[in-house]
Amino acid sequence: MNYYPDEIIEEVRLNNDLVEVVSEYIRLERKGGGYFGLCPFHSEKTPSFHVEPVKQFYYCFGCNNGGNVYHFIMNIENLTFPDALRLLADRAGIVLPEPDNREEQEKIRLRKSILDINRAAARFFFSCLAAEKGKEALKYLHNRGLSNRIIKRFGIGYAPNEWDLLSNFLLKEGFDESILIQSGLAIKNKYDKLIDRFRGRIMFPIFDIRGNIVAFGGRVMDDSLPKYINSPETPCYSKGRELFGMHIAKKSREKKLLIVEGYMDVISLHQAGIDFAVAPLGTALTSMQGRMLKKYSDEIILAYDSDTAGQKATERGLEVLNNLDCRVRVLQIPDGKDPDDFIRKNGPEKFKMLIERAISLLEYKISLLKNMHSPDNEESKLKFLNGVADLLTKQENFLEREIIIRKISRNYNITEDAIHAEVERRLKQKQRKEKTTEFYSAKKELKGSVKTYKVGKNEGVRVRYEKMLLALLCRENQLYHKVVNRYEPSDFCDENLRKMAGVLYDKLGTGNDFLLEEYISKLAPEIASSIIHVSKTLSNIDEPEKALEDILQKLEVLKLEEEKKDILMRLKNISNVEEKKQLQKQLQSIIRKIANV
Repeated sequence: MNYYPDEIIEEVRLNNDLVEVVSEYIRLERKGGGYFGLCPFHSEKTPSFHVEPVKQFYYCFGCNNGGNVYHFIMNIENLTFPDALRLLADRAGIVLPEPDNREEQEKIRLRKSILDINRAAARFFFSCLAAEKGKEALKYLHNRGLSNRIIKRFGIGYAPNEWDLLSNFLLKEGFDESILIQSGLAIKNKYDKLIDRFRGRIMFPIFDIRGNIVAFGGRVMDDSLPKYINSPETPCYSKGRELFGMHIAKKSREKKLLIVEGYMDVISLHQAGIDFAVAPLGTALTSMQGRMLKKYSDEIILAYDSDTAGQKATERGLEVLNNLDCRVRVLQIPDGKDPDDFIRKNGPEKFKMLIERAISLLEYKISLLKNMHSPDNEESKLKFLNGVADLLTKQENFLEREIIIRKISRNYNITEDAIHAEVERRLKQKQRKEKTTEFYSAKKELKGSVKTYKVGKNEGVRVRYEKMLLALLCRENQLYHKVVNRYEPSDFCDENLRKMAGVLYDKLGTGNDFLLEEYISKLAPEIASSIIHVSKTLSNIDEPEKALEDILQKLEVLKLEEEKKDILMRLKNISNVEEKKQLQKQLQSIIRKIANV
């Protein structure tokens, strides 16, 4: 896992404050000396995710996920340690040296080669658009209302309708055939001949958040299918991570982001002065994209098409963003038009008015209910009002709830008191249900925790006590001399803990301090979580020396019990009399030691 010098790993950690990093993903609230929020790793209603600003640890009391800033990024972004390190180094403006691992060096070289070839391809496509070959493509873009300035800003180009024009160009530029294929710019046909993936298409470079060209989207200029072809996923590109136009939109002064469906929608909006538009890349909005949106905006506005597919995309987007605790509104475009069509017909100012009139998440859900239930029919009207009451029960913003109640009361000829009474009844019913669920969950958890304490979760009792010993020594370095001769690093039965004990004992034995917050970067997320979990259980110990003695005694007994078990097993299979006597003597000695402890 460690492909970089320890000094670099620690420098990056120290330059990424955990509270600030976590706050880019979830909302934290200060309580006492720490911060609490809703855990991003499991579903919960009561905050149990705790960030400790002094030691720079996080820990969830609900799902037991814990660690430092590296483990948080690895878990939330689904990254390997080297990728998490690079992300945090970029965030802190730290230039990383070459890693000392050959495999990792090869990965870095491959990513760099793909970015280089993408840049060369983008220049080629752009030059083709400006040449005679791209005359019709440029005319098409102008007819769609795009200016030369916006074409240049987004790097739009053209892939001529020839089999291997780009491939031959890139090979002459010195790129290997393997990089052409791994980048997705070229493929092999059935005759094993290299051909271009994109032919006869308008080309849209896809930039990552840092402005690197990571992929391409190609669009036809007629009604032929497929309308769009996109780059495949590569070591540089994952469509669930990127958003088209985000490298520009993140710089907008508006502090809001508008999500639309397609490339042309984004480009038209930017040309119209709405420089905060972005689009997913042919997939439903993902949690990773949602976290990026939240990081760069105070408010997110969804502006998908109003057809069935657009409605489903809106609902999926709302679900993702709502789970991330984002402030969301929905923009509704009249007559089912997309943003590009609307702007070309009505102008940018009228579209800006639509943005201002974008409705809240609650209002959008009510509008969907309204479309399902006609107000002319009493039964249908009652279904609508019951549906609204359900939505209001889930609405935590009291002011918005009041505004909606007044509006529904006025439009549906029903008193505000009646709506309030129904909402209150449902809230009480919900609270009773939650209390019952919490009671049984707590009962189950208590039963589970007792079991876990006895045998550990997926681990033996000895491993649990070894973790307790290390956690206590990390906190109370001065107790080292009471431990070193009684439980050595070689005594640890778990390999990860044995390595940690070796480093810990070496540091303390030479008079240096040992900081868990520094060392824990070397541990895999699951080991880090368990060590922090044990540290939390020991944090309230008033008599560390007494606790240490209890732990050491327990470990000595457990170690002796294992030796005793091993001798008993060997005695069953030994026929040699002398060897048997020797083992029996050892057994008696172990039994006496156990009795003395």
